[in-house]
Parts: sequence; C-alpha cells; structure tokens
Amino acid sequence: MLLLPSAALPAPVRYAGPVETPLAPPRPQAPGPRILLVDDDPGVLKGLRGLLSDEGFSPVEARSAAEAVRLLDAPGQPPALMLLDLRMPGETGLELLARLPRPLPVPVVVLSGEASPAEAVQALKLGATDFVEKPPSPERLLTALRNALALSELREEQQRLQEELARPGHLVGDSPAMESLRKLIARVGPSDASILITGETGTGKERVARALHLASGRKGRLVAVNCAAIPSTLLESELFGHERGAFSGATTRRLGRIEQAHGGTLFLDELGDMPLELQAKLLRVLETKEVERLGGGLPIPVNVRILAATHRDLALAVREGRFRQDLYFRLNVLPLTLPPLRERPEDILPLARAFAAELAGPKVPLVLAPGAEEALRAWPWPGNVRELRNFIERQNLLRGDGPLTLSPESLTGPSSLMAAKPSSLVLGQKSYREHVDDFERTLILAALAEGGSIAGAARLLQVDRGNLYRRVKALGIPAT
Repeated sequence: MLLLPSAALPAPVRYAGPVETPLAPPRPQAPGPRILLVDDDPGVLKGLRGLLSDEGFSPVEARSAAEAVRLLDAPGQPPALMLLDLRMPGETGLELLARLPRPLPVPVVVLSGEASPAEAVQALKLGATDFVEKPPSPERLLTALRNALALSELREEQQRLQEELARPGHLVGDSPAMESLRKLIARVGPSDASILITGETGTGKERVARALHLASGRKGRLVAVNCAAIPSTLLESELFGHERGAFSGATTRRLGRIEQAHGGTLFLDELGDMPLELQAKLLRVLETKEVERLGGGLPIPVNVRILAATHRDLALAVREGRFRQDLYFRLNVLPLTLPPLRERPEDILPLARAFAAELAGPKVPLVLAPGAEEALRAWPWPGNVRELRNFIERQNLLRGDGPLTLSPESLTGPSSLMAAKPSSLVLGQKSYREHVDDFERTLILAALAEGGSIAGAARLLQVDRGNLYRRVKALGIPAT
C-alpha cells in the first residue's frame, strides 16, 4: 500500500450550515388611514392603539377636545376618521361634535360606556356615523370604522360628481341665452360680488349658483338654504346658529349656515320668503362681515359670498313693503335672470338627452319617433326644466327593458305630462278647470293601469296614497 504524507492529503471539508445570502431590504409599507383617537383614559387609548395598529391603521391620540381640534386644524394630511369618546372632563364629546363645522371635517364614530340612549341619538343627529359601546368588541369596532370610511368615500364621490355636473360647461343648452349665461358666469364667477338670480320656478337657479361657486375658486363649500322650506321660527337659528341655553331645547352650541359657509358661498334660495326681521340681520352681516349667534354676545368674523335667488318680483315686494329696499340694492349688485324653457326651445332636446342619460343610464338609448321632437318643442313647459326632467323620469319608469322611446302618442297620451296639445287647450270649448280635471283623470287612469292598484299608481306618480284615493273619488274614477 502506498502511503502519502499527511501534507499531501486534501484538507477535510466541514459542514458549516446553509449559506446565507443577503436579502433585499423590505419595501416600506404605505401607512394606513389615520384614525384620531379622542379619549381621556390612557388605558383605553393604549388598547385602541394596539388594535388599530395591528389592523393596518395609523392611530393618532388626543386626550381632550381641545387637543383634538388642534390636530384637526394642523397643516398636512387630516385624519381619515375620528373615534370620539362622549364622556370627557371639560368639553365633552357631544359639545365638540356640536361645534365642529358642517359637514363634519372627518367622519366620526362615537365611543362611550356611560352615555344614555338620548346622548347616543343626539350624537347621531349631530352627524356621527355610528355609536359603539365600551368595552368595544374588536369586530364591532372595526366594522364601524370601515363602514364609516366607505361611506365617506361614497359621499366624496357623490359630491365630486355633483360639482362636475354643476360646472359651467355642464349647463346644458345650445341657445344664445345659454351661451350668454356661460360667458357671464365665467366673467363674474371669480368676483366676490353678491348676485341675485331670478327666474320662474324650475329654471335651474340652484344649478347656476353652483356653477358660480365653482367658478369663484373659493376653497370653502357652497351652503344652500331654502328660505321657503324652513319655518320662520326656526330660520333665524338655522342661519345664525345659537349658543347652549339660548332658548328652550338649545342643549348644545350650533353653528349657523352662515358660519358653515365661511370661506365659501351661501346660497339663499327663495329669498323673497324671508321675514322682514331676518332681512335686517342679514343686511348687517353683508355690511359688517360678522355674525352673532343667538344667545351670544360676541360678533364672529365670516368670509362669505352671498348668492340669492327668487321667483318673486322683489322690486314689487319692495314697493309693497314686503322686502327691505336696502337689502334689495345690497344683494342686487349683479342681476342674473334665467329665461323660461319656452323661450329657448332649441335647448329642449339636449336637455331631454341629458336627463335620459342621467335617469336611464348612458347605455340606454333615447329614441325619438317621427313627430316627437316637434311635440316637445310645441309644449310650453310651464314647469320649465324641472317639468321636463319629471316627464323624462316618468317615461323611464314606464319603458320596461327597452330603449327610452318618445313618440307623439307618449307625448300627448294619458301617461304623459301632455294630456292635450296646447292649441286644443286654447281653442277647446271646456273651461280651465275642466281641462285640468281631464288631464288629471287620464294621468291617473294610466298610472292605475300600469301600477295595478291605488298603491302602485301612487308609487308611479310619487304622491301620497291617501291623497290619490281622494282624487280618484272626486274625479269619479273606478278604484281598483
């Protein structure tokens, strides 16, 4: 046997374990939605912080209402949601919720183990999305937070779409009047001048106000108030707000619509219905740029552009003593009058197509049978654009699964707004009341045939079933 010296032998190979190759550094994860936790209990904050961090949220803590307001007003990205305890020393969660601007700057889910049912209901009335009892179930709390975030996204999308539709380019119509209106909005929109929008009911005054607001470039929101829809006893509190204890039932401070529009635009619809005593207070706001809440002694500065609209003759109301002359001149810096639809028949078909796309969807075609366009132009549309939209909506409800078809029969038949041609209304031998009864009778008969019953007809006509039943009896229509 041949023996080799040990030096000639190869060195033994020893197993040193698996070779470790350096790993690429982990990619930074995008931070989850920031949740502002407002609670005075450090233990509760610690538990919530751990739960939400594990679920991918980014919690931010505040131990008082004042600290929460500071974080909400801080520059940078605001929190996506606020989880608010109702019972805290000093300013309570309810009081904080009441003094936040409307709409709320962030969605709010309230959390409390001691709140009464009345307090929970009050929190929801003040805009809270949900109410979770302490100690919260993790599943229940996470569901409430995710639902609130999803609802907030839906509302933002809805607002975006509404604003997109309200842009000057989306004021539908090709008539010279609409072209002139769009040019005027582009010219005066960026100013801070008060504008009085006049025109018949249904001509689109609020849509024009939204277009003016968007053209203004103001960072605040448009706050609309219908002065005719709010009782005069409540309108003052609605506009100017109130302090806690200002009157019976004023349990919390409430910001008025004027304050809510700070930095933006206040749109006063149907201004001609505002009581004289409130007209004086509104004039003072216009002159001083300050507002005083009911029960408050200190004036609050506001930066608000005011747009007003009415279908009434305010100049006549001034002469009759129903409207203040100084307020009329203060608001009427730039008058803007919307023409009725009957004076711009070339806009009827574009409007009908726009409403059809909105109500039936862009994939459902609008079909015009021979003679339909002429019938559309022939009708005087006393309800203006609103009446046209209601007509298209009615035809869409009755169309079934096919296209939205407009024919002379649908325009002059019993299922239409047009029970007879305008010429027959003028030249017929019946009285005005008889024509109205005939129209109502044929319309109700069509709805009964389509709906199958009083309840079904009431749904189609969008009226109260009791009121419809009384009209059926008064017109001598056999009830089904």
